[in-house]
Amino acid sequence: MLMTTGATGYLGSALVDLLVRSGHDVRAVVRDRARATALLPPDVDLVVADLADPDGLRRAARGCDAVLHLAGSVGGTPEDIRRANVDGTRAVLAAVLDAGVPRFVHTGTSAAVMDASGLVAECPSGPPALTDPYSTAKAEAEDVVLAAAADGLDVRIVSPVSIYGPSPLGPYSYNALLIGAARGEVPEVVDATVGWVLADDVAAGLVLVLERGESGQRYVLCGEAAPYSRMLHDFADLTADLTGGKHVRTLPPGSTLGPDAGTFARRSEVYGGFPPVHVDDARARALGFDPAGIDEGLARTAAWLRTL
Repeated sequence: MLMTTGATGYLGSALVDLLVRSGHDVRAVVRDRARATALLPPDVDLVVADLADPDGLRRAARGCDAVLHLAGSVGGTPEDIRRANVDGTRAVLAAVLDAGVPRFVHTGTSAAVMDASGLVAECPSGPPALTDPYSTAKAEAEDVVLAAAADGLDVRIVSPVSIYGPSPLGPYSYNALLIGAARGEVPEVVDATVGWVLADDVAAGLVLVLERGESGQRYVLCGEAAPYSRMLHDFADLTADLTGGKHVRTLPPGSTLGPDAGTFARRSEVYGGFPPVHVDDARARALGFDPAGIDEGLARTAAWLRTL
């Protein structure tokens, strides 16, 4: 039995779908049973709890062979972000240890390990450079996880870059930015170069790390690095029949967005203060991780939107 948190989220729903199709027994920690029943495959074991419910988390963890922790938060107040990402990770780890679960796979983010040169590496050579609330909270959560590894728990960390593409939940995460920009609803972004990866590929990478990874190791999951301008402009062209195909204004790196910028547009501003992202993901590739690049990923995303 595999326990997942964040199962009804954008990435979590893609992971649960893949695990079930691959023949795994899955137990999902969910806050809303009705929503989970409508979204997740019918044979998933649902436990109603949240990250602030230690008894519920312990109940969910009992009898599991591994826990895949995906729950967290990108937006909200700094306090909300830290509570979800740091305190929530600590609570799940406590349940894992209490229940004697032998393996813990933590979903981090490239934002927690990118250094001042823009390098996202599986063995970081410098301290994390991003200081926004989300990035710092995720970095702190990783410190909590690595402390558990030092105490003997089998811990593996995956560090995905910016995630987009098909998901059972629908067009959330960076998809919302892609679609909003193509509709003319996003006035501008900063033309930072970051890593991009499909949700389906991250789900596949998580399964690879679960099954083939090594304790105490980090695995960076990236399809391809590209500037926001390429992503948004190419997507607008591919979906012109659905969205109107408007091209968003891209500001040079180092620019500041207006006060009404959305969460995922604001990430472009965060990354725009640093050199272009470049990635060292040799360890993940050695496991067999073989993600789509930008051209294929955008084409698959555009085709998926036409089915919704």
